[in-house]
Amino acid sequence: MNWRISILAAAIALVPNVALAKAVVVRSLGPSAKAYPPGKALADTAKISLQQGDSVTVVGGNSARTLRGPGTFPAAGGAQELAMAASRRGRFGAMRSGELAMNPSPWNVDVTQSGTVCATGKTMKLWRPESTAASKLTITRNGSATHVDWPAGKSTIDWPAAVPIAEGAEYQLALAAASELQTIHFAVLPAIPAEAADTAQALVQHGCQNQLDVLVAALGE
Repeated sequence: MNWRISILAAAIALVPNVALAKAVVVRSLGPSAKAYPPGKALADTAKISLQQGDSVTVVGGNSARTLRGPGTFPAAGGAQELAMAASRRGRFGAMRSGELAMNPSPWNVDVTQSGTVCATGKTMKLWRPESTAASKLTITRNGSATHVDWPAGKSTIDWPAAVPIAEGAEYQLALAAASELQTIHFAVLPAIPAEAADTAQALVQHGCQNQLDVLVAALGE
């Protein structure tokens, strides 16, 4: 229920000085996309000039904003935007029952999606969107399979200590209730970035798209 609160607590800390803020482009479409590629860092004083048909999503100031052209926009939000972001955190738990389950943290491994996963080499969590029934997860690396029991009612469990997290290694995940085999590779980071913009930039640079989507969804309007 409090998935957005968990994301913010795990991935960012409030910026203590607005003057130090920066913004990072995470998505861009349209005629100006080449000028604002994903991962591009912008100073807080920068302006983003967009043409008709442009759409650019930036993370900065603990929020994610999608800017649409034509127009010229500030890259980073100011004090008012920070206050709005802080206010939103208090409302994140008010999700209606029956809404689609969302990953509570970008640092959880979503066992239903393939792709590159950014990790710190420390203990990680595994997450599944449907947690009503008990299940069994099989993690295969280099032909060796490890089986993990997933209790009913639990959406997250620890990544098994018997399976080391290694840079670039390939892991295949098979959840008993799922029909597709998922393949992931780890990109090991030295530490989890403390600020939203740095987190977004690291996820873009290492190709951790699934985690970036989770972060942007939590920070967005």
